[in-house]
Amino acid sequence: MNVLLLVYDSCRFDVLQSARTPVLDSYCRPRCAHSPANFTFAAHQAFFVGILPHLPDDVPYYNRFRKQLLGLAGVGEGQVSKEALVKVHSSWNLVAGLRDAGYRTVGAGAANWFRQDSLTAGFDEFLFTGTDADRQIAFLVERLAGHTPFFGFINFGETHAPYTFAGKPEACRDRVLARLMAWPPVQQGPVGRDTCAFRCQRAAAEFLDSRLPDLFAALPPDTVVILTADHGDCFGEDGYWGHGVHHPLVYEVPLAIFRLDREPLP
Repeated sequence: MNVLLLVYDSCRFDVLQSARTPVLDSYCRPRCAHSPANFTFAAHQAFFVGILPHLPDDVPYYNRFRKQLLGLAGVGEGQVSKEALVKVHSSWNLVAGLRDAGYRTVGAGAANWFRQDSLTAGFDEFLFTGTDADRQIAFLVERLAGHTPFFGFINFGETHAPYTFAGKPEACRDRVLARLMAWPPVQQGPVGRDTCAFRCQRAAAEFLDSRLPDLFAALPPDTVVILTADHGDCFGEDGYWGHGVHHPLVYEVPLAIFRLDREPLP
């Protein structure tokens, strides 16, 4: 089974839900799930051992206690992963386990955390790009061509503040940075959907949707796609901005799992 993990960095669920995403919608409508962490490094460490964002409903793969999609055997949640759709062994992480099992593992990351060897270990090839979806997609398409099975990964930075992408309609006037918050936080001014940040992140998500056809068309039809976010952002709610803080909206992320040929998963 070929697997493609796409992470829209910092993209909260209600933003993607409100965005115009015809490509993604043609495959699957994302569900509201809860991230295992509130910042990039910790969330991806969890993803890379098979702990994806979690949906409490009784839905296989969205609820890993119902059935796990990717499982790392021998360490961590061994009892949970024992009936995973894909299970590998590694003392390091899932990516290394897949590589050792014969998968081609290729990734590209935008966030500065992907300068860390501890996140990129296990990949046959990994490219730190900064925010550049087109370059990331081209890198994966070139490196995965003719290889199967594979595990492909992209951390997209366009949905991370300041929401930079080609043709961006407006500059973000909000400073979405937790380190600039007043303590204790005090809510004031527009929040959530009424902020420039919400509009800019939504526009970035729509931009990424326009890039998916080139990526999907280059991959085998049996590829399983996991599209999610590592965490969300606060946009002024209760005085909170950004992520890395404990607020419910930081943990609400989209999760969509589907095959490119639109066939159901086992």
